[in-house]
Amino acid sequence: MSQPHPSTLFGLLTISKLPVQNWKNGGGTTREILRHPPQAGYESFDWRLSLAHVQTSGDFSRFPGIERHILLIEGEHMQLIHNEQRHALHPFQPYVFAGEDKVSCFLAQGPTQDLNLMVRRGRAQGRLQAWAGRDTPVQLEAGTHFLYAPRGGYTCQAGTASWALTAEQALIGSTSVSVSLQLTADHAAAPLVYAYIAPTE
Repeated sequence: MSQPHPSTLFGLLTISKLPVQNWKNGGGTTREILRHPPQAGYESFDWRLSLAHVQTSGDFSRFPGIERHILLIEGEHMQLIHNEQRHALHPFQPYVFAGEDKVSCFLAQGPTQDLNLMVRRGRAQGRLQAWAGRDTPVQLEAGTHFLYAPRGGYTCQAGTASWALTAEQALIGSTSVSVSLQLTADHAAAPLVYAYIAPTE
């Protein structure tokens, strides 16, 4: 059986068009990108991907049973206080912690924006990573994929299908088999953020 054409698997998403929501604890706002299952509540989702706007220092919401991945996209610095230990979060460097842990943030240099991936242990697995000026293919495993160019400057190509990512745009889709995606950056400093999610085997 032939595989679906890549153009039917992936599509473009403009992040700024997503609705703004309050955090679980009311301490900030977020734009939810994906949630599975789509109608699941905070206590029952398998995984969730969102982009948070952090305006002030404060506590993070707690999510028991969840593994959390965070990656700073805008802002020069965020200091996390994780179980009373300090960790400096720098742009495009992912950090992973347990959702039930006590975590707060201190914004010494003003507001920030970060990508958040939450996966429920035993149901899903995932990772966040980032590249700068990548001009080589990436092999996408079976699962859900999110490639985000916060400042634009990327072209993604799979077979004869091609997508140009301008500022605030993401390429999003799910595959049942491995897919090779050619990434082409307009310049060496262009950042690209990647999130991968798959069910736990």
